[in-house]
Amino acid sequence: MDIAAKKVELVQHLLSIMDEKTLMRVATFFKKEIPATADADDEITDEEFAEFEEMRAKRDRGEVRFLSEKESMAEVRRLIAQGKG
Repeated sequence: MDIAAKKVELVQHLLSIMDEKTLMRVATFFKKEIPATADADDEITDEEFAEFEEMRAKRDRGEVRFLSEKESMAEVRRLIAQGKG
């Protein structure tokens, strides 16, 4: 699996986390394992967080559907193949 596909898989896992405690443990892991940069651009703005929360709310209301891991991997492969064609 290439790095782009692995990132998509990780994002899918992050989006599926519903428990705040679990999400906080994942966030703590990332803070420890990935060195912070001096860029303020790395911080999530209030607007970005609000957009994320709205996206989650739409999913919870059934207005949008997130892809399963299998579906997301198929989509990544399709997009990669499309880029090579």
